[in-house]
This record gives sequence, C-alpha cells and structure tokens, in this order.
Amino acid sequence: MKLLLKSKTFLFFSIILFTSGIMAQDVPEPMYPYRLVNDFAGVFSSAENSALEQKLLAYNDTTSTQIYVITINDLGGYAVSDFAFKLGENWAIGQKSKDNGAVILIKPKIGNSRGQAFIATGYGLESRINDAYAGRIVRNDMIPYFISDDYFGGVNAAVDAMIARLSGEYEADANEEEGVPIIAIIIVLIVIIALLSLFFGEGDQDIGGDGHHRTTMPPIFFSPQSGRRSGGFGGGFGGGFGGGGGGRFGGGGAGGSW
Repeated sequence: MKLLLKSKTFLFFSIILFTSGIMAQDVPEPMYPYRLVNDFAGVFSSAENSALEQKLLAYNDTTSTQIYVITINDLGGYAVSDFAFKLGENWAIGQKSKDNGAVILIKPKIGNSRGQAFIATGYGLESRINDAYAGRIVRNDMIPYFISDDYFGGVNAAVDAMIARLSGEYEADANEEEGVPIIAIIIVLIVIIALLSLFFGEGDQDIGGDGHHRTTMPPIFFSPQSGRRSGGFGGGFGGGFGGGGGGRFGGGGAGGSW
C-alpha cells in the first residue's frame, strides 16, 4: 500500500514538473540581435517593423523607458495577461531600480480564434499608466485598427498614447549610456574650435614671404576618423540595443479581445 502511494505521489509530481516545463517553453526568448519589436507572428511589414523600432528606440535612448511590442500566434495555454507579465519578467524589460518597462502584447485573430491584446506595465510605470488607462488604450486606440487587420496602425497609436502619457516621467541617466551622444561631441568640438579661433585670431600674426598675414593658430588635432565611438548608445550610433535592463513587473495592466 505504501509503495502504491509513493508511486502515485511520484507520478503526480512528475506530471506537474512536465507540465511546467511545457508551459515554460511556450514563453519565447527575445529575438537576437535584441530589439524592441519582436514580431513572432509576422503581422508587420519590413517598413512597419523598422518604423516602430526606430520610434521605440529613440524613446528608450532619451528616457531609458523600454516599451516592447511583442506579437505571438499562440499563447501556449496562458491567459494573455499572464503571458505578458511572464515576458516582462523573463526578459527583464525596463531599467533596474526604475522598473520603467512596458509590454504591448498582441495575439492576432487567426481563423475562429479571437484576437487578444494586453498592455503590461512595470512597477515604475503603474502610477502613470494604471489599469484603467491601459484598458482605454487597448479599447480605443488598438482594437478599432485590429478589427480591420491594421496591426501597425493600432500599435503605433498605442505607442503614441503611452509616450504622451509618460512624457517627462523619466530621463536617461548618464551612467545608463555606453557612450556620449555624437551630437554632444560635435557641439563640444565646435565650441573648442570657435574659442581657439577667437583666442589665436587676435594674437600673434606672421607676415609671409608673399606679404600676407598668417595667424599662428595651432593645427586642429582632430581627424575625421577620431570622432567614431566604439561603444553603442542604447541601440543608436555604432552599437546595438542591449535588451532588458533588469526591470520588474507587478501585475499592472489591462487588455481586450476582438
């Protein structure tokens, strides 16, 4: 009798572990090279994918807030909300200590299977994009486009609404950037050159053999190649997007279906 009970117990826990393993496999790893638009369902054209990626990347670079767009054909038995939260946690979306990440998850309508969408937010964004506001974005900005199979239009509208809501909430920290923005380098160079020109332009002058005045301004020591950076800037100039930054998700968000 004891042997039978042990066998049943072992079988029970084996089934649980096996089921958990199958469920875990249903949550994909992020695409590599890392990107903010992970279109596993293939609902965006190449141009649409690129446009969304550039918009989200620019927002990430200037604010450190990561908004991921993820499309998937199969939720693997999960509720759409659970799937979105697991993606946010497993991919560590958002910055560590700020938890300023968000997931826009879309499961497109396929045949008789209803389409589903969900916006999940990290702890740091819940105060600005609460459940009610997330639900409003899904209902008013996303689903009307999705009904017409315009997934790009719906996601683009949702991203715009979220960025407008979060405007000014976070700014990128200096230590979160791997390098100095190229525009800052250019401005510094211009200022240095202007100051050198002003200082030496009114200083000593030589009269050359041809009778013309020449300033003794020292040669500029920057070559065109010296301005290149080896590191990336959150996915911008010369480097790739580095993926999730260690953010956490607390269960905030809302969704809908069509």
